Amino acid sequence: MTEGEDYINVFAPVPHSTSACVIISLAAALDLELHSCNLAQAFIQADCLEEGVNGRIFISLPKGWGEQEDIVYEFLCPLYGIPDFALALSKTLDTWFKAQGFHTAGFEESIWICKAGGEYEHDLIISAHIDDTLMAYESIDTLEHLKTVS
Repeated sequence: MTEGEDYINVFAPVPHSTSACVIISLAAALDLELHSCNLAQAFIQADCLEEGVNGRIFISLPKGWGEQEDIVYEFLCPLYGIPDFALALSKTLDTWFKAQGFHTAGFEESIWICKAGGEYEHDLIISAHIDDTLMAYESIDTLEHLKTVS
């Protein structure tokens, strides 16, 4: 791969290691519940990046995997393990959280905060390290509501 030719930016923003400590400290100080989870099938639910250098990805099958070795396949949805697709998942999460009334926490592009009011009765803090999340919340009802929002 050659920068600017095959890729421009393949890195997904992830929270700094101290951010988890800050979220855990806030949860302890504010008496919030903590919940950690892995987003099931996160990559296949992410939107592909726009077409262009980081957009469309093509592969060919390895030798011996098919009769026609000259066929090229295009990925229609992101898959785990391809660098561009972690960025695609991050952008999908960011778009969804912002549509739900969340905003990013300062320079941390992978931590979202939603203040009480509007869609949610209580404050929510969500940190995503690719497809692993750490959520701090005051009420389990708020978390259950988040899970049901589509």
